[in-house]
Amino acid sequence: MAGALRATAAASALALWAAAAAAEGLPATPGLTDDAVAERLRFIEERLEESRRHAQLWYWSWMTINAGSAIGLGIAAGLAQHEDDQVNNGVQAGVAAIGVADLLLRPLNARFGAAPIAGLPEATREERLAKLRAAETLLRDNAERAEERTSWTMHAANVALNGVAGGLIAGFGRPSDGLIAFGTGTVGGVINMLTQPWAPATDWQDYQARFGGAAANREAWRVSINPLADRGAMLALQYSW
Repeated sequence: MAGALRATAAASALALWAAAAAAEGLPATPGLTDDAVAERLRFIEERLEESRRHAQLWYWSWMTINAGSAIGLGIAAGLAQHEDDQVNNGVQAGVAAIGVADLLLRPLNARFGAAPIAGLPEATREERLAKLRAAETLLRDNAERAEERTSWTMHAANVALNGVAGGLIAGFGRPSDGLIAFGTGTVGGVINMLTQPWAPATDWQDYQARFGGAAANREAWRVSINPLADRGAMLALQYSW
């Protein structure tokens, strides 16, 4: 996406030319060659594909564990003869259901590999730059998700959720069950986070180290002065984002 301002100087007056630049299809990064774009895309696509299997295994394994626990514990709660068992199983089924909801509402996009960008058009330079922007965004977003593995906020949320669950079980059922539920639930949450695909975080760092950052997404001002055929000169001021 790019916007531009153009200044024409016969009398040193600036005029807005964003519409004209858009009509000309001015690329966001005119200094990036087609070979450089292709090289960046190859790098990103290869790294995205390398993380696909791990992400798929993690996602579907935890979906199976959480969904199975929610259904199984829910049934056990309904069939339990004692109130303590009903509370224990019911609350833990609710925690497992929250795990399923988290996987559905915050899907692990790394499991798709390079598929989200594979079908994007790249017949023209503008389309190739747009595809590179999308690829960089996908690589960066996967990295941000991978960094949640060591996020204190996520780990604190895990402790808080299981603390609430353990407290409910202890308050309405057996205190020992509440303590066990808190301990096992917290450990399970830690394992869940730490086993997420970690490679995407390194992939993004490697990309920045190799190519000097996300050039297709970097904001930049560019100024150029071009002589006119008759007289004077044209001052062009371009802002890319």
